[in-house]
Amino acid sequence: MNHIDTIRNGGTALRLMICSDSIIRVTFGENPDAQPDSIMISPDFTPRPDVPVSRTETEQEYTVVTDTVKVTVDKQSLAVRFERPDGTVLSHLSGHSLTEYEMQRTVGGHKVTRETVDGVRVTVKDGEREFLRLSHHGRLIMKFSEDEELYGLGSHEEGYPGLKGQFVPLYQENMRIALPYLVSTKGYACLFNCSSLMTFDGTDRRRGRLFFDSVDCIDYYFIAGADFDDVCRHYRTLTGITPMLPKWAVGYIQSRERYVSQAHLLETAEEYRKLQVPIDCIVQDWQTWPNNLWGFKRFDPERYPDPTGMMDTLHGMNLHLLFSIWPNMSGDSEDRREFQAAGKMLGDGSVYNAYDPEAREIYWRQVNSSLFCHGIDGWWCDSSEPYDAVWGGSERAPLPERMQKSVGEFKKYLDDSIINAYSIYHSKGIYDGQRGVTDEKRVINLTRSGFPGQHRYGTIVWSGDVSATWEALAKQIPIAQNYIACGEAYWNSDAGGFFVRKWSAWFGDGDYPAGKDDLGFRELYTRWLQFAGFTPFMRSHGTDTPREVWQFGERGTMFRDAIEGTIRLRYRLAPYFYSINAAVTFEGTMPITALGLAFPHDRTARKISTQYMYGHEFMVCPVTHPMYYNAGSAEIEHPDRYMDIYLPEGGWYDFHTEEYYEGGRFIRIPVTIDRIPLFVRAGAIVPTSPVMQYVDEDPDAVCEVRVYTGRDGSFTLYNDAGDGYGYENGKYTMLKLTYDNASGEVREELSGTDAYRRRTEYRLIR
Repeated sequence: MNHIDTIRNGGTALRLMICSDSIIRVTFGENPDAQPDSIMISPDFTPRPDVPVSRTETEQEYTVVTDTVKVTVDKQSLAVRFERPDGTVLSHLSGHSLTEYEMQRTVGGHKVTRETVDGVRVTVKDGEREFLRLSHHGRLIMKFSEDEELYGLGSHEEGYPGLKGQFVPLYQENMRIALPYLVSTKGYACLFNCSSLMTFDGTDRRRGRLFFDSVDCIDYYFIAGADFDDVCRHYRTLTGITPMLPKWAVGYIQSRERYVSQAHLLETAEEYRKLQVPIDCIVQDWQTWPNNLWGFKRFDPERYPDPTGMMDTLHGMNLHLLFSIWPNMSGDSEDRREFQAAGKMLGDGSVYNAYDPEAREIYWRQVNSSLFCHGIDGWWCDSSEPYDAVWGGSERAPLPERMQKSVGEFKKYLDDSIINAYSIYHSKGIYDGQRGVTDEKRVINLTRSGFPGQHRYGTIVWSGDVSATWEALAKQIPIAQNYIACGEAYWNSDAGGFFVRKWSAWFGDGDYPAGKDDLGFRELYTRWLQFAGFTPFMRSHGTDTPREVWQFGERGTMFRDAIEGTIRLRYRLAPYFYSINAAVTFEGTMPITALGLAFPHDRTARKISTQYMYGHEFMVCPVTHPMYYNAGSAEIEHPDRYMDIYLPEGGWYDFHTEEYYEGGRFIRIPVTIDRIPLFVRAGAIVPTSPVMQYVDEDPDAVCEVRVYTGRDGSFTLYNDAGDGYGYENGKYTMLKLTYDNASGEVREELSGTDAYRRRTEYRLIR
């Protein structure tokens, strides 16, 4: 059956491709049939040939209907209306337009090398602009319903609580990750096939104007689902499966800027094991290279005399290492010379051309022969938006100026249409390279930029080099929700903020010049770490002051004990977090969900961005204001140590006290420094574990499964070898647990193999 419909009006046409009963591809332009797929889309995705479709046509409209969605095209304006088959309107996109322009690039000029807080950078100055090719600026209008909220578009430092009413520029920069993807509380999403600069102007609140800087056609995928989970499953079908991260990635990750030597790193690891504070990974930040050769993939032999021995020692302590690598190179290193000789550098002569498959192979070969061979466990692909044009100066320019400057730097060296996609190609090279070497170690890549589909390559993104302020912490909460709403599951932030004190440059805007010795910073760090404990990757990191647990006072003091308690809570819930990761891989559901998406019919929930759901079980309510100390260790005289929490309809339990609350209302609760407010839905099933020094210290330990009574519920407890890709071949244990509230019984249903089955004991909480 032909599942492509083309409606023409003069010299332009609109093409509908029925990819499945829930996914419709819409392409507008002079020749929409020639529009290729993009790196966003999984190479394994093919439109289904067997989708039942009906068509009707009148003089004014052309309509295509599947079991899930009805698409109507106005034959005159080529506006597209999406509805459910019962007539419920989902969305309306109109005003398609393309304007041809002459794309240019920079040639000639001279290269200037500069030291920045974000590394050594090379930029071309005084070059000439020459014609490259013809392209198009595109525009589109998206009408909104009054009763919907929109999420997505990536991770943006502004911390948008929702997208209606906002102006959002989509370009890649430190503290800004551009994902051209919108998802609605009405149960639909739009993935825009655009790798150039894009802007979303939703300030009207009734409609959004979308601008595409460089496209050949306007091209997007409309996804219709029953709810947010269903939309995410369809997104997975379209963009690919998220591979399992290693089990140790659900543990605690210790980082700082930076461990300066092999001895420094190992001393830190040994102290954690001596103190018996749980930890699974240490991160080695930048400048491990010799002779200041930026980006050189070698260890400085004076500071790291025995990398293999270092890794053997870490592994002997059941610790893992993430290692920082960069896409840019400076100086006369062997790595840089190899790229230059092969002609695989971009125009600045510093950044390797990740868009080129041969360049990606060279990059991985260098990583493998000099780093991976020593036993390194994973990668920190820093600065994966490699052009940094605005991270300097004492004053920060307005957003439009910053956008123009940042985008302009990319356009010196790249085709305008691909400037936002560098990170996904860079990530693909690391993933393909490591998978080509071994299947015994899962790829894990902490990286600072992202793009739709990048999840296929084992990536985790973070929100960039934010400053240590309560305002910055508060913004991380909606940032996480918007990024993960895009179907990209793995996000985190620098717990405590990267910049702790104020710098002479604008980007260093922390409130705590005394760092860890400031009781105000200790409180901020404690609350940030509590939030980090309910993100997919619990990682401490930053500059200006150290972050190890013993830096925050002696045991028996409030902040030290709260920090250790937060880490131990993460380990108590390790089976839960790992099972949630498995749901990401096997089902495509997201670990974090905005309340508006989790409870789309709840008008109050749509207005709340300070709380979120983790899985379907936990309501997480991070504390984002001081209750004990302000900056400078100034004690708060009349502290308000209460929080107002919104509980949607249904039954809820306080996780810490097990007190029961009826939902559909706000409650006011006392808050202490040692606890993040957490509520569990009635019907939730939550597997817990004894606290271990690392996540799989005792694989035979009994798993206590807590059942929160009051309604029926289910949960799938997952386990596997913890590393390697055997799970792709069925080497895993899934134990589906179903609770029947009427009988008070829990049923078990096993799939996969029983080789990794945990012993379980059940505790019903009433």
